[in-house]
Amino acid sequence: MAGSVVMLSHHVELYRYWDSARGERATPTRSNLDPIDIVHLLPFIGLIERRKEGYFWRLIGTAIVDHFGRDLTGERYGIRFAPASFVAEAIKSFDLALEQEAPFFDEFDYRSPSGSMPQAVSRLICPLSADRSRLPMIVHTRIHRFSNELLRSSCLANQAGGELRDRHPVSSLADVHRRTEEWLARISEPAVA
Repeated sequence: MAGSVVMLSHHVELYRYWDSARGERATPTRSNLDPIDIVHLLPFIGLIERRKEGYFWRLIGTAIVDHFGRDLTGERYGIRFAPASFVAEAIKSFDLALEQEAPFFDEFDYRSPSGSMPQAVSRLICPLSADRSRLPMIVHTRIHRFSNELLRSSCLANQAGGELRDRHPVSSLADVHRRTEEWLARISEPAVA
């Protein structure tokens, strides 16, 4: 449980860094972020670029790669997940963040193709505006709860099924704290038979 609390602080740290990097603007650009400032967060960071053809992974942290079971850098977002309605909901959060110039907190359940028990995921999505050299992007922290046995037994990024459980706009550091604590409390409750 203590490890989960530490990991959940990554959402808080990303929001704090994103908020600082934007200054007086609604959102920062990718050029305003320096990976050196958030080295300890990089394993949990995903950087996703919006192109005319859709969203594409620009960078995927090692903790996310470990959870997915493969590196998706360069791939179209959602191509390895199902059903299409789930992928559309995940992408809708990106669209909302960019359109509203505001972070969002998402909660998901994933189930590997083998049908193993659901794996709970939370992510904090922060929009990055386009600048002269870069397209609009999303930077997010992605935290998952799963057993190591499940990780070894399946590759999540192989047509895994998912379901969006909740989506919340975030307007402050207090929102991020509250959302992450509520998510952890929900996934830590014993299952009802």
